[in-house]
Amino acid sequence: MRKRSVPVPSDDGHYFKWFPTLRIVEDKKNFPTLFFERYSELYGEGLTAFLETMDRKLPLSLRVNTLKTSPGELAKALTEKGFEIFQYGDGSYVKVLKGPFSLASTTEHLQGLFYIQGIAEMDIVPHMGCGTGELVWDMCAAPGGKTSQIAEHMGNTGTVLASDVSADKIKALKNNLARLGVTNSVVIKKDARKMVSEIQFDRVLLDAPCTGSGIIRKDPSRKRSRTMKDIVFMQSIQKGLLRKAVNILKEGGMLLYSTCSLEPEENEMVMDWALNNLPVDLAPIEEGFLDISPGFVNPLGRELDPRISLCGRIHPHVNDTNGMFLAKLIKN
Repeated sequence: MRKRSVPVPSDDGHYFKWFPTLRIVEDKKNFPTLFFERYSELYGEGLTAFLETMDRKLPLSLRVNTLKTSPGELAKALTEKGFEIFQYGDGSYVKVLKGPFSLASTTEHLQGLFYIQGIAEMDIVPHMGCGTGELVWDMCAAPGGKTSQIAEHMGNTGTVLASDVSADKIKALKNNLARLGVTNSVVIKKDARKMVSEIQFDRVLLDAPCTGSGIIRKDPSRKRSRTMKDIVFMQSIQKGLLRKAVNILKEGGMLLYSTCSLEPEENEMVMDWALNNLPVDLAPIEEGFLDISPGFVNPLGRELDPRISLCGRIHPHVNDTNGMFLAKLIKN
């Protein structure tokens, strides 16, 4: 084995510290050496399973739109068309094992009875615990998968403010919400960091922009298109969004932070920064319909606040999904 090093941004993000690690396997599966070595450190004995999973095609999946139908009714309609499915939890989360034609071309999809979405991505919004009549802000909402799921959990009551900075993505967001029958959402084109509001929100979802290493199975080009500079840049955006979110959140309100990144700098290290710089505390992530692992408390040689273990990771090789990170913050 050859000794390697794993790069980690310093606290100010302007230079790198280096921590020793070891090459565990020789086959890097087309990952650049820099990222291969980081994942070797993070996943340890699970590295081989992780690498093999990231090379497999992501299973097709959908979320039942309970504003328009029930899990049982949709399952019956799809199986009658020849689709073989597997249902998670209460049946609202569905993996499609086999089908005679494109799922997107079914009448059920056109009618908005379901939303095509990754399994891991579906297990984020349920942890918000949204209730009827609440005021909720989805900060980076497009294309609308999580926004519509929030509306479902609220029974189309209360108000969901759905903002996004991209005009093109806003079009997709509006189209999806209309197709899915969401009527309690207000859509605005806005950089969430520049939001000014005299109203404070009960709950906020920050599904933060990130380098997207958790969705390599969906977009294999992300294996080689990312650099450490990208990670540092995204971390600065994530911190700015977090600061704004906490500012607009009610005292005692809840902020759910999530990314589809595998990188600790965009996940656990951002939460460590939040605990030290914002009036928040972490609440435990409760059991979902997937296997949710604790956050890394000592990633890549960096010692973090022990409360970081309350965060959650949906590991691709554990769940046969994309990779997701989630954390629940309560405003003090």
